[in-house]
Amino acid sequence: MKLAAIVCVGMALLLAACDSSSSSGGPSDSYTTSVHEADAARKSGDIEIAVALYQRALQANPGGVDAKLGLGHCFLALGAGDDAAAQFRDVLDKGSTNIEARRGLATALILEGQPTLAMQQAEIAVQADGRDYKALNVMGIALDILGRHTDAQAQYAQGLQIAPADVALRSNMALSLAISGQAPQAIALLVPIANGRDADARVRQNLAFAYVMAGDFENALQISRRDLDEARAQQQLSYFMQLKSMPLDVRSAAIRRNPAFFPQPGAAPQPPPGAGKSG
Repeated sequence: MKLAAIVCVGMALLLAACDSSSSSGGPSDSYTTSVHEADAARKSGDIEIAVALYQRALQANPGGVDAKLGLGHCFLALGAGDDAAAQFRDVLDKGSTNIEARRGLATALILEGQPTLAMQQAEIAVQADGRDYKALNVMGIALDILGRHTDAQAQYAQGLQIAPADVALRSNMALSLAISGQAPQAIALLVPIANGRDADARVRQNLAFAYVMAGDFENALQISRRDLDEARAQQQLSYFMQLKSMPLDVRSAAIRRNPAFFPQPGAAPQPPPGAGKSG
């Protein structure tokens, strides 16, 4: 039995929400206009339109950093890790120290199934800016994928000291805690944000999973019903109960193989609902 798939990084992985483009402008009005229109399309969720606009901008200015970053984030949203990585690498290969590109590459590497390399790239970003909580979030996701949940929680905790209200960090920390059997701590993190406007189905289903791990099946079912019909909510509950019954190492391995919780290489993200990492 498996869960409904989720959108990862905005990994997800909750990976953090897509960054806005950097402020470096292009040499022509055509480039600048196309980038501004593409940014607006991406923020509104019109990813395919945004891709076309960023590509048009790059025709006007092939070296445009804004367009490459925006296009990379679009590819992340589409689950195209290889294409996203190519855009971010292109920025970095030209000697740039652009942290957004470094963090984007780390996220793309997670989508490509390379969490160790992703962690290395995120570490470079954190070394450049110790307050980059989005890079700390990516590091946490990579460590969770590797089964190093305690180490992952340390990264999320560091990020939360910088951005205590960040939904992605709170949700990812809570999921990691719930996997590890620390359900009360997970619930305490999620309850205050589950009804907020920035919370999506992943946050709520992570809360449902935490309730199951705490043995509170009724609350788990009530939360699941907010995003799922009755049949799927019951199915979700049954699956979470199976996970609860497993030893930690078995539960961790099962969850890390499930694209509803963690991004899998070669698998395009699908719309929520479902528990899992935010990006």
